[in-house]
Amino acid sequence: MDQGASEIDASKKEELQDFLYKYWPDTIEIVNGLKLGKEFTAKIFTDNGWPDVKTVILIYNEGSVTFFFPFGTDNPKTASILKSVVDSNLEDGQEPSIHGTEEFILELKKVMGFQILAPPIFRYTYTIAKDINSDKMLEKRPLPERYKIDSIQFSDIKFVASKWGEGGDIAQPFINNLVTNYPSVAIYDTSTEPAQPVSWIVSTAVGILYHLFTVEEHRGKGLATIVIQEQTCKILAKGLTPFCYIYADNVKSQGLFEKCGYVNNKLHLSYTHLDY
Repeated sequence: MDQGASEIDASKKEELQDFLYKYWPDTIEIVNGLKLGKEFTAKIFTDNGWPDVKTVILIYNEGSVTFFFPFGTDNPKTASILKSVVDSNLEDGQEPSIHGTEEFILELKKVMGFQILAPPIFRYTYTIAKDINSDKMLEKRPLPERYKIDSIQFSDIKFVASKWGEGGDIAQPFINNLVTNYPSVAIYDTSTEPAQPVSWIVSTAVGILYHLFTVEEHRGKGLATIVIQEQTCKILAKGLTPFCYIYADNVKSQGLFEKCGYVNNKLHLSYTHLDY
């Protein structure tokens, strides 16, 4: 790997995790990524200053989407390294998605040239209790009558994906991958036959809560709070710290997650899908 970066081997992952916990607590995506098993083929790249690194990059695949999570103390250098990592590791047919601070994404744009597809977002991280048996866990909201809670059923994936307005052509295969491989939560309306999903949330391998949605006529009943709480417990049970991304102007969703024990990290983030 040129541009002064190399992939770290398994023997260094624990040391890197300790380093990140101590010095870079904002790298929750990478910390969670270090816990992924071999089946995820996740890769971690750092600059060549080990162990005193200035750039760390996590890449892994979620179906047809390859996620890149870069973090560094020198944005121009990290942008240059990331370009090299993308060029060398993006497989044919994969859709690259890069998340980073707003300042970093703007720097990366100078190096790679692309259109930023989304407005700024905040990252919210669950911080109350990492043990699902802790007495610090928030009391769960009771489920109203006529509803039942479950995982998203495979037969409902197409409907769930259709409500993800920003997903575009990748929505259904992406949601299908998440529902098939990771925890999901859905509340079903049992007054219909068959029961229909009316509120749900999915998650990724690194513990990101995605695609919170409640069908309009079922809003105002606390269903979104219930699915967030249930999904949080499922991710904690996997040994990961749950977190999510929320648009900076989506005050309602921010309030929902804050009520469920999530804290705004005050990081202005952005992301982009590259036209490769």
